Order: sequence, then C-alpha cells, then structure tokens
Amino acid sequence: MFLLKLLALPLVAVVTLIQWVAIFLTSFSAILFDLLAGIIFMITLAGLLFGVCTGMEALKMLAVSFAIFIIPQIAEWLIERIVDINYGLRDFIKS
Repeated sequence: MFLLKLLALPLVAVVTLIQWVAIFLTSFSAILFDLLAGIIFMITLAGLLFGVCTGMEALKMLAVSFAIFIIPQIAEWLIERIVDINYGLRDFIKS
C-alpha cells in the first residue's frame, strides 16, 4: 500500500499543475467569451428592434450568443471534476 501511495505522489503534482493552468485559462477566456456573447446579444436585440432581421434569424443569433456564453461554464464544471480527482488522490495518500 505504501508503494501505491508513493507512486500517487507525482500524480498529485501533475493533476495540481493541470488544475492551475486550467483555472488560469478559463478565467482569462471567460472574460473574452462573456464580452463576445454580450456583443452578439446586443447586436441581435438592435437588429430585431430596428427590423433588420426576422424573428427566426434573431433566435439563431441568440442561440449562438448563449452557446458562446456557456463554454466557460462547461470548462468550470470540468475543472471541478479535476479538483475532485485531486482531493481524492490526496485523501488516498493521507489514509
């Protein structure tokens, strides 16, 4: 059992590094994706209010805006799974 714990120690370091890099990239990209989704949303509303686009076109553009907005949320969910794996490995080493 001690040998398995010893082998899990470098794995904890790798998972922690992956977690930190993913948090940095997600935080940075969330700003850009939220800004882009907001711009698309505002353009869609302006186009709909001024009669430039139809309701179906506006609905498609709103769907694109929502898809762009949800990408960082999915990345955060994946980071939470990485954190769970990290804590599981740490608990295994401590036990």
